[in-house]
This record gives sequence, structure tokens and C-alpha cells, in this order.
Amino acid sequence: MHPRHYGARHPLIRNGLGESSPNPVQSFTEVRIPVKLDRKVAILTSIFVTEDDRIMFSGADRYLVHLYGFLEESGYEPCIWQVGSGDRLLDGMRIQGLPKGSAEFGGLPDLNIRFFEHTVSCGKAIYFALPLAFPRVKPKSVVISHGIGWDYPLHPWSPLSGPLKDEWLRRLRYAVTASDLVVSVDTNTLNWLRATWPGYEHKQVYIPNFVNQGEFFPNENRRGTESLVVLYPRRLTWIRGLDDVKVVAERLTRRYDSLEFHIVGRGGTDHSEAELHRWAEENPRCLYYWVSMEDMGDLYRKADIVLIPTRGAEGTSLACLEAMASGKPVICGHVGGLTDLVIDGYNGVLINVSPETLEDAIEYLILNPETRQALGRRALETSEAFSLERWKERWRKALRGVWGDDGK
Repeated sequence: MHPRHYGARHPLIRNGLGESSPNPVQSFTEVRIPVKLDRKVAILTSIFVTEDDRIMFSGADRYLVHLYGFLEESGYEPCIWQVGSGDRLLDGMRIQGLPKGSAEFGGLPDLNIRFFEHTVSCGKAIYFALPLAFPRVKPKSVVISHGIGWDYPLHPWSPLSGPLKDEWLRRLRYAVTASDLVVSVDTNTLNWLRATWPGYEHKQVYIPNFVNQGEFFPNENRRGTESLVVLYPRRLTWIRGLDDVKVVAERLTRRYDSLEFHIVGRGGTDHSEAELHRWAEENPRCLYYWVSMEDMGDLYRKADIVLIPTRGAEGTSLACLEAMASGKPVICGHVGGLTDLVIDGYNGVLINVSPETLEDAIEYLILNPETRQALGRRALETSEAFSLERWKERWRKALRGVWGDDGK
């Protein structure tokens, strides 16, 4: 038995009626007392909303929005706990702040302990990332992995060796083994867990990301235009391939007068966004802006090629699935969960990301419109296996196994 699991006893009622009995053998009768279903679900994440109410709308942020809505729809009462100084209600979501405390090995142990202490009244918990589930996990806990995040050289865990690496692995193993269930959005993570610590497969489940096909669908009436639009719908960070895209955009827009590059996404700060605005102003037909999630469907439908040139730390990308559901050919880095979605040459293009490989892949699709259309058709067919309803049903099945109910 894991050290965090303690046996729970059903309440005892003397004779079932509160009366004493002279016979010590018959003095106590174990009786199950009906209790109201505990519907409160505490969700621990690092930062979902900044102090100035900025939501990055990264894939993980959008996942959390959908997970919160799904839990409410299922009859639960979720609350998000994060690093912050105050409590707030944002778009109907309850968010409570806790001090950050120390940061160690990618986790926040002080935040974890405070979460454990402040959510005593919540009988169910979801840890939104593996490193957050240390040094304590609550009973009836689920831990989500959004993909392996340490698969690139600059990650602080990558150069670890000796005792430091042993300690990092010990903490990660605790999260995997102490929780009741690990939900992974990709098979890359599950394969790594199985190879590293075999024997815990019964506590792990693959629930890939989703796409809402009511919002993301092809534009059947789109006519050919003079411009060919290449869309990068990602956060403004090099790990998502932004620097590679900027280099390639400068080269190809000089070579093809009809080509436009649209970079659409938020930066972590106003400064990063201002820098990209300046870059776009200096490069004709290179545009930078961001739109609300409600307008993303129209954005995909206006594109001809969509770039997901991730260099590392990727799961089954929501942006990739949205592009595929919109019937667009995608060019992706062959990392993380992207290989769960894309078969190279069938429903997209997989590359080992660099400016040179990205440029070659984009130029090939520019010069071969029939291939673009074929890849887009097959991408659309593939996306049907990742519908939002299938995602919800997978989660319902997983939670029934851990929590024993459907929240209602």
C-alpha cells in the first residue's frame, strides 16, 4: 500500500440505534451511513490566469477551460488553484490563488503542500501536470501529462546527472505511482513511463486531445485567391518554432510575391508582442496579430498551409487538430504526440525542424497544389477520430474507474 493511502472506516453506530448493549460482541454494529456525494473537485495548476487577467490560451490553457466545463456538465463542482495572490471568478470559472513558494526540479513543492492543506473539503483532485503532484497527492487523485517537456537541450532537467537526476526521477516516479490515475494526452509519454518504470500500466490511460468540429470545419465555398496564406497559430516562443518561421517567412516572401505569412498567437509579455509587431512591420506580407478563440475557426478556413513546427515539449497539439479538422495540410515537427496525429505524406508532413527543412516543406506544398488538397482531405478524415464528444466519453470512463461515479 502506498504511504499516502490510509484505510477509511465506515462510521459505527451503537446497535444501529445509538443504544448500548451488555454483550460486547454485539455492542457495535457496522452500519453504512448514507452521505451526500462529494462533488467538489480541486484542480492544481501553476499559472492559468496572470495577475492582470491575461490568459495565454496555449493548448494547456484551452484544455483546462474545456476540462472545467466538462466537469461542471458532469455534475461536479470544480475549482482551479494556482499561483496567485487573490481569488476570482473569470468567465464562470472559480480560481483561487496560493503563494508560489520554492521551485524545485520543475515542480512547486510548497504550492503542492498548501493545495493539500487548503482543499481538505474537496474529496477529489486533479493535478494538471506531473511535477505538481509532489510531495503529496490527495486521495482519489488524477494526474495529467500534456506530453514530455524535457526533450530538448535547454530544458533545465536535460543536463541533470548523478544524484540530481536521481532526485528528479524519484519525484516524478512518486507522481506516477502515488496518484490513482495518470491521464496522458499522447502515447509518447506512456511509452517512456512503461520503459522507465514498467508495471504501472494499469494506472495509466491514453486520452488524446480533441477538436470541436462544430467550430473547426472546412470552408467548402472558398475560392482561389491571389494570395497563398501560410498560418502559424502558436504561442510566441522558440520551442514552438517561432524563430524558424520568421527566418523562412523572410526568405519565401522575397521569392514568392503572392505568399503571406500570418503569425497569430499571444506572447508571455507585452514586450514580446511589441517586438513581433516591429518585425512584421519591417517584412512585407508578414503579419502578426492575435484573435479570440471564437474567431480561430475562421482563421484556419482562410489559410492554405498551417505550420506546427514544434521543437520539443509537445503533446497531441490542439492547434494541429484544429487545422486538420479545417481540412488544411499541416507541417509538423516529429516530436511528442504529433506523431499520434500525423502520418508523413498521408495526412501531413513531418520534419526534423530547422529553417532549411521547414523552408523545403513549405515550398514543396506551394508548388504542388494537388498534394496540398490531398493532404488536407485526409487530415479532415483523421480529425474525426479526435472529436470533443469522444474525448468527453473517454474522460467519463476514466473518472468512473477512479471516483466511482459520474458526478450526478
